[in-house]
Amino acid sequence: MGRKGTGIEVRETSIRIAFTYEGNPLRKTLMVNGAPMLPTPANIKYANRLALEIKEKIRHGVFSMAEYFPADGSAHTGTLAEQLKTWLSTQRIERSTLKGYKTPVRFWSNAMVDGQPLGQRPLRALRTSHLLTAIATRPELSGKTVNNYVSVLREALQLAVTDKLIADNPAAAIKSAKYQKPPVDPFGKDEAESIICESDSRLPVQVFNLIETWIWSGLRTSEIFGLRWPQVHLQHRQMTISEALVHGHLKDSTKTNIARTVHLNSRSLAALQRQRAHTLLSNGLVFVHPATGNPWSEQNFRRRYWEPLLSRLGIRYRRPYNMRHTYATLMLMAGMTPGFCAKQLGHSLQMFFTTYAKWIDGAQNATEMQRLEASMDSYQVLTQTPNSKP
Repeated sequence: MGRKGTGIEVRETSIRIAFTYEGNPLRKTLMVNGAPMLPTPANIKYANRLALEIKEKIRHGVFSMAEYFPADGSAHTGTLAEQLKTWLSTQRIERSTLKGYKTPVRFWSNAMVDGQPLGQRPLRALRTSHLLTAIATRPELSGKTVNNYVSVLREALQLAVTDKLIADNPAAAIKSAKYQKPPVDPFGKDEAESIICESDSRLPVQVFNLIETWIWSGLRTSEIFGLRWPQVHLQHRQMTISEALVHGHLKDSTKTNIARTVHLNSRSLAALQRQRAHTLLSNGLVFVHPATGNPWSEQNFRRRYWEPLLSRLGIRYRRPYNMRHTYATLMLMAGMTPGFCAKQLGHSLQMFFTTYAKWIDGAQNATEMQRLEASMDSYQVLTQTPNSKP
């Protein structure tokens, strides 16, 4: 006989629990040691508690069929945290990229939703609403960061779909967050010269050489810290950029995985020639920490030398990477062609135009307007008001 409202059905020799899961009405017979549970008063009381527990877990999205009914053929799909870990182990990526992936993995594993870490939720119980709730708990995250986090989650869950652990990807429905990429913020020519002069007078000569080379070559941070003497050809006034130092590890490729030749101007050439006396004999890195001889890290350079330097000069803070932007704009303001500038920086022409459009356009605006004004001279401007009708 059944008991309405309790979620259980008491039969002559067994007890069944009735519930709805993922839109499907189900009835499961309670088993003990492979045999149906007898409908004794104690067992009926236990079944009532179990039915309420299952109902609550379904309501909160944390119910696992395999946990309660392991013998019904339902496979255990694991939790979100387990799936993220599995996905991360399948990635063949650079150390820097792997480090970047670990941040969103921690976010999705630890985000609290309905009083429980999201990572503990079974995959089959994961809903898009849970993911949106997790994002909403961190309103300070930028749109770019949210998109990066969602991208990692979407790939991890898509792997679960491919492995047939879940039918659909709950992250697929999350729309990309809108954000505006901040414009580049180079140092002005006077600021750049002040930085170089202050470095010359107040900093160790190797740091001075590093800064002047950086400003007048436009290398990426990883490229200048990973620059080795075999790549520098002073007699030809060139550098071959094909390696990068990322998180203390020298890798045999640049950010874009494309080697390039950077031509040296007189300023970067002079700085490298001065640096020869300090590190050339090692035939290794061109620039190292002057006190320890160890490879540079951006954090070490920034805190020990860069931040105090800008503070003394009263120059608004910008990160060291902006020396790269400075070189790009100095080239454009000197009238150099965008195509050549893009190659020096290792940009595609499209990326270069997108990034530095302000400086590319600025040099030509006055000229273009003069052309328009000249063309207007050939037209007569009518200033007389037409006679009105009588």
